[in-house]
Amino acid sequence: MNEWNDQFIREEAVYKKQEVLDFQGNPLIEALPPILSPEEAYDGLCYFPEYDENEQKLPTHIRYHTIPRITKFFQPVMQHLDLEQRFSRLLRYGYVSRNPNSSVYIRSLADGHKQLNGQTVKHDIRSTASSFTLMGFSGIGKTTAVERVLSLYPNLIVHKHPYNLTQVVWLKLNCPHDGSLKTLCIDFFQKMDQLLSTNYYEKYGSRRNSISSMVIRMGQIARLHCVGALIIDEIQHLLTSKDKNSEKMMNFFVTLVNEIGVPVVMIGTMRAKAVLQQDFRQARRGSGQGDMVWQQMKKDADWDLLIENMWSYQWNAIKTELTEEINETLYDESQGIVDIAIKLFALAQGRAIETGTEKITPALIRKVAKDDLKLIQPMIEALRNGHLSELEKFEDIMPLEISEYLQHYQSRIDLKATIQKKKEQQAAKRQKIEKTKLEKLILALINVGIEADTAERISTKVIKKAPDQTESLLLIQALQLLEDEKKEKPKINKREKNALKLIIDKGKKGKLSNYESLELNGYIKNPINEFVI
Repeated sequence: MNEWNDQFIREEAVYKKQEVLDFQGNPLIEALPPILSPEEAYDGLCYFPEYDENEQKLPTHIRYHTIPRITKFFQPVMQHLDLEQRFSRLLRYGYVSRNPNSSVYIRSLADGHKQLNGQTVKHDIRSTASSFTLMGFSGIGKTTAVERVLSLYPNLIVHKHPYNLTQVVWLKLNCPHDGSLKTLCIDFFQKMDQLLSTNYYEKYGSRRNSISSMVIRMGQIARLHCVGALIIDEIQHLLTSKDKNSEKMMNFFVTLVNEIGVPVVMIGTMRAKAVLQQDFRQARRGSGQGDMVWQQMKKDADWDLLIENMWSYQWNAIKTELTEEINETLYDESQGIVDIAIKLFALAQGRAIETGTEKITPALIRKVAKDDLKLIQPMIEALRNGHLSELEKFEDIMPLEISEYLQHYQSRIDLKATIQKKKEQQAAKRQKIEKTKLEKLILALINVGIEADTAERISTKVIKKAPDQTESLLLIQALQLLEDEKKEKPKINKREKNALKLIIDKGKKGKLSNYESLELNGYIKNPINEFVI
């Protein structure tokens, strides 16, 4: 399992014997990593981030920082193994006609130098390079998969004597948002400078230079450093270009493949089809290794493998077992779009932490999809209903970054905690005020001759009824309550009065006095029995 490393890798050339006749004696191919079997490719493409179950016990606010780690998770499936094999063939065959040991390679460098001096050259070198296109829905994992395949190869291979050259195995660029060929050339110079510590951008990247001049320089640099493959992502941006920029760029890619011998991989959404099929020549050159069109995953063994391995990355306090219902729900709400499935899983964990349930359920997954992925619901619905023609409307609609959503969840929890804290502070403050009022009111009543117990009872009753009243009004109300209580006379209700009459009448029949009858029925206590020890 290779590390997901953003830093470029530089290696010294170690030449390996080749079994394929076309590859033998070519140092550019012999220095590449060995051709991988499907099993070796699977192991190399896998990326399972580190995970410790003890992280489930971490405090809530810290666990939020662990969840985005799942975005690095990569589970290869059949289409990824197919991609790896195609790129492996494309890269190696692109070097067949560019062997530093051959006179043809030396002549191509000389021809490039003549072009820089404005001389016309006749290209009689048959290029072995080809190209292919990878198209698919947004979020299907095209870019991630390509980057995983590229991670199997070093960026640079240094060849010492007698070659004395630095081989750039691959270079990945994003198609400029405006489809400008000049911007692409500038990006190329800057990326090469980062890799090689050169100053190509300073020499050739000035906007004063013409496009044709930049293109010739770019081609010569690609020859000089034996660029193995050029990967152009977001090719659908050519649809927004003006002044026939898309046609110029497509012609430039054809020139790279045919004349310079650099294979080109073009990646884009389904909208890129409109660019790639503008004319037969570009469509044919783009299919050298066969076009790859990735749609959503099917609910099959590949999907189950992906979800089962992803499911182990849980940071909720209660670990949820993966059920077929949860699996079905994830598929239904993502419609087989891997990026959405992973984000749903991560966001569901964030919501479970926020609500305190700490458990993932199908209902929770649907709730998260409805609340947090509103923008992509039309796209999901189109996939669910099989209306693929509707998907072109939603090519650029993708979920926000997980970290943004989790930050939103955590902000809501922090806000709730803050509000609760404020409520508690206010309640404590109010209680303190009420306690102070109670003490002052009790003392005021005692000072006017009220018994302490009565003063406390009356004060508590008055403050409970009107806690926000001023102290002077509370005193008036307390005195008024005392006065009202004095005016009230004890009353015996009718039922109790009848009961006493019956007891006395019954006692008379038994020749008992009224006192004896009431004492016998517990209405009068015997002072000797009650108080004498």
